[in-house]
Amino acid sequence: MLQRKQHYTPPVHVRSLMNDLALLPAWYAEAGDYVFTDEVPTVDYFSFLPPEIRPQAVPVSRKDFSHSHNAFSRMEAAPWGLSPQSIHLYNDLKERYGLDLDVPLWREDYVTLSGRQTAALCLEEIRRLLPGQTLPPQPLFFSEADEIEAYMHQYPGRYVLKTPFSSSGRGLLWLSESGLSVADTNWIKGALRKQGSVSLEQAWEKKQDMGLEFYVNAEGKVNYEGLSVFHTNEKGAYKGNVLQSQSSLWKQLESYVSPEMLKQVQKAVTQAVEYTYGGCYVGYLGVDMLIYKAGDGSFAIHPCVEVNLRYTMGLVAIRLFEQFLSDNATALFHIQFEARSHQALAYHQEMMATHPIKLTDGKLQKGYLSLCPVTTETHYIAYILAT
Repeated sequence: MLQRKQHYTPPVHVRSLMNDLALLPAWYAEAGDYVFTDEVPTVDYFSFLPPEIRPQAVPVSRKDFSHSHNAFSRMEAAPWGLSPQSIHLYNDLKERYGLDLDVPLWREDYVTLSGRQTAALCLEEIRRLLPGQTLPPQPLFFSEADEIEAYMHQYPGRYVLKTPFSSSGRGLLWLSESGLSVADTNWIKGALRKQGSVSLEQAWEKKQDMGLEFYVNAEGKVNYEGLSVFHTNEKGAYKGNVLQSQSSLWKQLESYVSPEMLKQVQKAVTQAVEYTYGGCYVGYLGVDMLIYKAGDGSFAIHPCVEVNLRYTMGLVAIRLFEQFLSDNATALFHIQFEARSHQALAYHQEMMATHPIKLTDGKLQKGYLSLCPVTTETHYIAYILAT
């Protein structure tokens, strides 16, 4: 029998993101799983959801643990991503409330595994597996600002700098072809003080963001979970995922590159992930990729922009479509930020009024569906819009 798992959205830079989207793991969790939240979610939120489209996971808080001593059977902690902070949280819950909770151990090599240097090794392995493919050059890592400026002077072009432990569009600096400005140099020096190095990569003429989602098991074998197609803004920050069938998503990519190339890349990435991460990491991971316009005008695939060792929005999108959307539905899974108080609630109410839910065979066909409660204090909204 599967053990019940606890899911938790980990702390991030903006605390409201953690609070506002705390229930998001409920949408990919299995029936009988628990989702831990610092605050008890409003019951009204679940009553607004159609009975056919409700997550099966059970929200729990510290209040539930303190009032239900020994009421919980053996559980396995399943944080969104492994970190000392998330593991400390679970160990604290385990000790404070006497929970029979299996908590993963933190290993120092997880830091190296989650960095861009290891993703670069994965790209190098993909290159070895695809000797005939047009692939982007390896990222270059620098520890001195002067070295970056000298390289750009010798090899002019469009570049982006990335801190080694950044993801989802954070920790990126897009550089001008005219060279480094004073602000650029200050950013670089600050990044080097904090993380020791930065990577320099070519800035491609991007056509489509995509990703492959995987699960690495305890035996070091990799299970392919599916393709995700997503959107980012002009700075590379994540905006949302396309919710469609896997066959429809692959079809979109075939408008740029051949099915044969896509199959070769998928196979190579799977093998490279197993070679790089198998045996030293257990859990979900996503490989972010993109299709770009090469110098000769043809389209090419960057098969490993970064590797995210955690549950990803791409995996959430795959699970959402599998469980809650009609087979022929077309939808967007979106994370939206509203800076001012009440704006998120106003937007939420307007979307409910203008995009009512329509079901087909008990699954979402059209309409707006909020995936987390929205109140006057909400700033981040996670929702599906099916059109």
